Amino acid sequence: MKALFKRIVTKIMRQAKKMALTDGVIARSMALGMVVGFSPTVGLQMVLCLLIIIPINRIAGRYLFDMVVAVVGSLVVNPLTMVPTYTLYYFIGCRAIACSAVMEFQSEDQVHQVIGTLGSGAFAIFIGSIPFMLVGWPVGYWIGRQIERFLERRVALRKSRMVAAARERRRLGREVATENG
Repeated sequence: MKALFKRIVTKIMRQAKKMALTDGVIARSMALGMVVGFSPTVGLQMVLCLLIIIPINRIAGRYLFDMVVAVVGSLVVNPLTMVPTYTLYYFIGCRAIACSAVMEFQSEDQVHQVIGTLGSGAFAIFIGSIPFMLVGWPVGYWIGRQIERFLERRVALRKSRMVAAARERRRLGREVATENG
């Protein structure tokens, strides 16, 4: 988990160096990305992030969301976790609406039956994903805010080191000048 968090922070730090991210952009972008990531839109997360972020940034006239950070946040459901996540969505959705009574795996024909009735199954998956999408916003915002705080502390530490180094150079320059002078 720590290695995953480190990779995410590294990608966001590279993006932060490229652009002057204002306060809250990383948190908002991560939250939006996680909501899109938890939605049942396999393969469309990046496109959806693009279709949401560009108009909002244009209408607002300022930089509210960052595309790279949102895409990183949307990777919360990836090909490795897709099957269990969408199965959970389906079960939750079927509890909320009337679905086929098939709830336990019995044979390969059952899988074909579920795929054949994809209309009601897709709606059940969408309904089942809504709680995760709703929880994804505050969780994503919290993660993004933690990353922002980390970056702010890092910038402050770098500035304090630079100021200390400049003072030391100035002090050494004065000492040399008084010895020579």
